[in-house]
Formats: sequence, structure tokens, C-alpha cells
Amino acid sequence: MKILIKSVGQDYLLESVSSLRGIGPKSSKRLSDASIKSILDLLLTLPRKYKHRDHWIKVDKRLLPRLVTLEVSIKKHIYPKNRRSPMRIEAEVDGWPLNIVLFSFNNTFLNSYYPIGQNIVISGELTSDGQSLTMIHPDYSVKLDQRNKIPKIEPIYSSIPGLGNRVLRKIIGNEINNLNPIEEWYPKKFIEGKNWPNLLKALRIVHIPMDKSDLSYVRKARERLIFDEFYAHHLKLDKFKRAAKKKVGFEVQGDKALVKNLINKLSFKLTQDQLKALSEIIDDIESETKMNRLLQGDVGCGKTIVVLLAAMFVVSGGYQVAIMAPTEVLAMQHLKSLHELFSTQEVSELKPTILTGSDNSREKAIKLLSISSGEAKIVIGTHALFQKKVHFNNLRLAVIDEQHKFGVMQRFRLEKKGDVNSIIMSATPIPRSLALTVFGDRDLTIIKEKPKNRPVIETLIISIKKIKQLLVKLGTQMSKGQQVYWVCPLIEEAENLHLSNSNDRFKYLRREFKEFKVGLIHGQMSSEEKELELKRYNNREINILVSTTVIEVGIDNPNATAIVIENANRFGLSQLHQLRGRVGRGKEKSYCFLTYDGNLSDQAIHRLKIMRGSQDGFEIAEKDMAIRGAGDLLGTMQSGRKIFKLSEVAEEPELFLEAYQMVQDLKL
Repeated sequence: MKILIKSVGQDYLLESVSSLRGIGPKSSKRLSDASIKSILDLLLTLPRKYKHRDHWIKVDKRLLPRLVTLEVSIKKHIYPKNRRSPMRIEAEVDGWPLNIVLFSFNNTFLNSYYPIGQNIVISGELTSDGQSLTMIHPDYSVKLDQRNKIPKIEPIYSSIPGLGNRVLRKIIGNEINNLNPIEEWYPKKFIEGKNWPNLLKALRIVHIPMDKSDLSYVRKARERLIFDEFYAHHLKLDKFKRAAKKKVGFEVQGDKALVKNLINKLSFKLTQDQLKALSEIIDDIESETKMNRLLQGDVGCGKTIVVLLAAMFVVSGGYQVAIMAPTEVLAMQHLKSLHELFSTQEVSELKPTILTGSDNSREKAIKLLSISSGEAKIVIGTHALFQKKVHFNNLRLAVIDEQHKFGVMQRFRLEKKGDVNSIIMSATPIPRSLALTVFGDRDLTIIKEKPKNRPVIETLIISIKKIKQLLVKLGTQMSKGQQVYWVCPLIEEAENLHLSNSNDRFKYLRREFKEFKVGLIHGQMSSEEKELELKRYNNREINILVSTTVIEVGIDNPNATAIVIENANRFGLSQLHQLRGRVGRGKEKSYCFLTYDGNLSDQAIHRLKIMRGSQDGFEIAEKDMAIRGAGDLLGTMQSGRKIFKLSEVAEEPELFLEAYQMVQDLKL
């Protein structure tokens, strides 16, 4: 919300909490450790719940137990016989005997807060055993003339070590009472239509509700603050987006006729979505402003061919292209796709180079020279592309595949290696609201349409106890010359985790399928070993490939018609959909077997049924977000960085999209 606060000249709210009266170095450190660094952070630390205290004059046992505030008469202090027992104070209220129980006490405390023979006001949970009343460790104990110090409605905040709820409430309350009037940044008609308070009133209602009428208005006050945060987020990203558009000198004059000719020579027809996506990307590359684009689509929709055709356009203009993948397996798949899609002569002219961390010194030196000289037109690589020793001759397009596996700074370092246009690709569909959250500073291209000849993948849920029946089905598939993937969550057996591991499953399947070849691939193998095993599988020398999730993306074998995913309930829906997408890439009917071991929770059953009932990655992504929450998904997309303080996008999707639209309307 900093951008909004600055826009109305309230910069003092961005000052450190250490500048507030009564907050010393220790309290400031405790607040900072709880991500409360500025006065604005403090004000946006909203209560997680409220305690409502009834102020009683008469006791009504029918309503007990209840949180109440009472005037009581202190009669007697009864000390325990041993230190481990609680202290008991005999008192009287409305003619009823009352036991006040204390677990922590001393004489000074007792005489000050519970003086014998005097009336005081206490507040806490009142209970009854039928004969007498009891209140264990009252929350408040004050003199009669201080009863107003006990709030009728008390906000309860998430605990901060070393700072009690009462202290935090006092700090926030004092600051709200000292706030200057804040100019409204929304149109009056909009605020009135929403029935929202202004910012100052919203903060007061949320933090210092005075009565039940305020409490009933808390929802509207919180809604306004949540919208403020969403609105500020979109304003900030839009500012970045407009700034990027002002940067000029990125245009590429490529050969569109070459691209059209390459499309015509393909063995398949591009979908309308693919053609539209390619057109958007080439238009961006041709413009003089820098391209920042997110390309996302469902599994098997053909994102790779779109990117490779765009790369050919850039190369035809005399520039280099870098394609960055998170794993060597995926990097090798991109190189394989180049050879499969284009002719030998076309590929040889590109001098494609693959740069990975496993290259030896001599190999690396030769490749670096080829890149720096400009001889290598298309450079495919993993994290090795980030290295300072990698110098491009005239890089103009950077493609980052599976963007969520790279940090922001890693992506930035690749883009800084030249005045580059950039495309980031998402392997799995991202819900629209999340795409706007993380990539709102980028233009968005979506490919939803799948090739017409893709078969539907039948998804079945099966207990691993029925593994023998499953093996019969797989044997039938392999007898027809078709191939199988078998995915396990672990490589080796792990203590306290009752999950299948690939090493044990590999040994088991070799015993069961003596007439078939069983292969194994996992992340701990060297790149050469993985490449060899995948090559054997793609050459049909292996019938069934046991693997971890290393095959999650990029592996393309049209002859694979069945995939078994063990302990499927331990995977996210989007990951299951991604794994399922490894089959169904040819013309034969394909199967996905989701296995489980033991009893499943209702939520686990619900998640697996979603997979069985839907082939639509965008629908699955939305349901995945609804189940796991945006925070969990954002964690996988942004290395756990929490973007919003007040609410998750999944909790308020309509507010989030409304805030986005408001920012877009500002530009009209």
C-alpha cells in the first residue's frame, strides 16, 4: 500500500515503528521479527478475532459459561498448602459466592489487585457448578473508577513473542488516535456503492470497535483494507509494465516468410490458439519496445513449438536466442524438439548449443567461445546460463521455461546479458487471479486449445493392494508394443515416510515383468545416465520406465500410453495433471492410474476425484487453489514469498479482479 500512502502525502506512515513513542529497541526488534517494520505495517496487522465481554449487574446462571465483566466484593485470601496448588480468593457477586482462582501470585499483587473488604471490577470467563461461581485467572482486575479500561469488545492479535496482546492493542490504538485525516483515493460514488468507510474509520473500526454496531461493520472495514492492498499491488505492477514499455531499441526485423514456410512444412497443423500466440509474440518482437510476456497453456497444448518458431524468427533477423530450462532432462528435450520439428539443414545452420553444469572444462570452453562469437544462434541451458563467464554476442530473446523453478534474481541475470525480449513459460496452467498477482507486469498469452487428434486419458483410482490386477493391465498394454511410466515420490526408502521409492519399485517390476525391459531414472543420476536411459526408452528398448517426478515436464514419447503414479494423494493436483500429460501424446487411448496406500482422508478422496473427472488444466488449477490456498501455490511459484498481508487471493478473488479492472480503467 506504499504507493497509495505516498500518493496522498502520508509518507510518515512509512517510517520505522522505532520512531513511535513507547517502542524501545527490544520492542522494535520483536515487531520487526514479526514483519512489522513500518507504522503502516503496524496498522495493517489486523486482529484475528474479537472477544465480546458482557457487562453484568445481575448474574444469570442460565447463560453460563460466558465472558463477562462484574463488580465483586473481595472477602478472603485462601493460600494453598503447597506451591504447586493454585491460590483461591473468596468473593461475592449479586449475592452469589464466587471463587477466584489464581495460578500466579504474590502478596503485593494480591493486596493491590484483590484487596480484602473492597469492591473491584473483574473480567473473564464465568462458570458455575450449581452451588457457586468460579472465574479462573481473570483477564482484568481494576478499581471501580477504572472500569472503562476493560473493553467491551477486545481485538485479539496473532501472538508476537515478548509482546502481549494488551501491549500491542495499546500501541496500535495510540497510533490510530494520533493519525492525521487521510485523503480518499477512490471516487465517492464507488465508496458509497460498496458501503465502505474511509481509510481512517476502517482502521478504527477494525482495531478499536466500541460496540456491537461497530462489530457488525468490521467485515466492511476489512473488505475495504483488503481491496486497498490489492489495488496498490496492481498499481505497482502496472507502473513497472508501463516503464518497461518506454524502453526502446529492442525491435527485431525477422523473416516472416521463413516462419510461414516452416509452419507449412510441419507434419501437423497448428491450432488457432497457437497461431494467435505466435502472432502476438512476433508482433511484440518486431516492436521497438521491450517484450515481457508470460506464455501459459494446458499440458500438451503445444507451447514449445510456438516458442521455437518465435526463436527461428529472431535468428532470421541475425540475433541469438537463449532457452533456459530447470533440468538437464528438459534442456535435452528442447534440443530434441528442434531436431524433430525442423530439417537437418535448418537445425545445422542454427548451431544449437546446450550448456549445462555437467559440462567438463574443455566442453565448456568450446561452447562459451561459440556463444560469445555469435556462432551458436540458439543456446539451450540450465542454471549454467547464469554464470558470469557466459557472454552472448547479440542476444535478443530469452525464453525461461518452467519459470517457477527459478528465482527472480536468476531470471533478471539472464535478461541482463543483453537488451532482450523475454518470454517466461509456465508448465502448468496458473489461475488467472494468481497470474495477475505474480506476473501482472507482463503481457499474458494463453493457449487453451489442444490438438484435435489428442486422445482423452482415462484416469482410474486404485489401491496399491490391487497391484497384481494393475500389472495385468500394464502387461496387456506392453504386449501391444506400447510403453509405460511408473512414478514414485521418493528415490530411496525414507525413515518415517511410508511411501513407495523408485529403487525398490524398479527391483519389484523387474521380478514381475521378466519378459519386458524395465528402466530407471531419477534426479541423483548423472546427466549422461539420464540421457542414455531416456534415449533407450524413446527408442523402445525399454518397455516400462520407473521414475521420480524428474519426468514431470518436457518428456514427449507418443508411444507411452499408461502412467502409474504411486501415493498420488501426496501430490498437488497441478503436479498430477502435469505427470498425467506424459501420456496421451500419440493416437492410442491412454491411461493414468492414481494409486494410494491405506485409508484416505475425505479431502484426499475429493482431490483424486477431481483428477478423475477433469482433463482441463485450467479448471484443475482453479480447484487446486481453492483447496490448497493461494499462499501454498504462490509458495511453489515464488519460493515461499508472501505477497499479501491481509488476505489470500483465493479468499477474495472477486475483490482482487475488481481491483485489477479498476487499474486498467484508469488508463482508458
